[in-house]
Parts: sequence; structure tokens; C-alpha cells
Amino acid sequence: MVSFECTVQEGCIDEHLRPSIASSLETVCLDILGPKSGPVNISWVVIQRGFGFRGGMPSTTSLVRGHIPDGCDDATRHRLLRTIGDTWCRLSGTSEHELVVAARDEGWSG
Repeated sequence: MVSFECTVQEGCIDEHLRPSIASSLETVCLDILGPKSGPVNISWVVIQRGFGFRGGMPSTTSLVRGHIPDGCDDATRHRLLRTIGDTWCRLSGTSEHELVVAARDEGWSG
């Protein structure tokens, strides 16, 4: 199973864009990791305006953090994270400087 939690700042990623972003992220995951890695679950966390800061200013940064199946090689992981980032920026209209993408293996317990 693959899961990603998308943490966004209130007002930064239009609520109406979220279903298409989630669908595209699911497609990216299944294309790169293979259909046997699914299902893919995408969830959203919205940080209320005034509660997220970066460098002393209100943050516009989003975090896409996930769990992927154990044993993913580095080249595949890099391709997955890069494609997720490119897809997110293309659909949301944000820059890569406003996004952090990370994925850890399901079995990682650190």
C-alpha cells in the first residue's frame, strides 16, 4: 500500500484543485511503483492561516509525505519524488521552492 499525506497552508492550494492533484499523484505512484504497490491513499491536512511560519513570515510551503512499499531502489525513489514534485507544481501553480516531498519505506521504524 502507498499513502501520502499532503500538508498545505490554508489558502495556498485551492480546495477545488485537490481532487485532481490527488488523482494525479495516485497515477504517478502506480505508474512508477507498479500496480501491485496499490492501493494509493492520499489525505490532506490544512494548517490554519496564522499557524504556519517560515523565516518569520506566514508559510506558503506544502509538505507531501508518504509511505511506499519496502525495498524501493534509489533510482526509483528519486524518480517517484521528482515526478510527484513536478506534478504538484504543474497542477497547483506553485514553485518547487514551496514544496517538500518525502517518502519512507512502510517497514521503517526510526
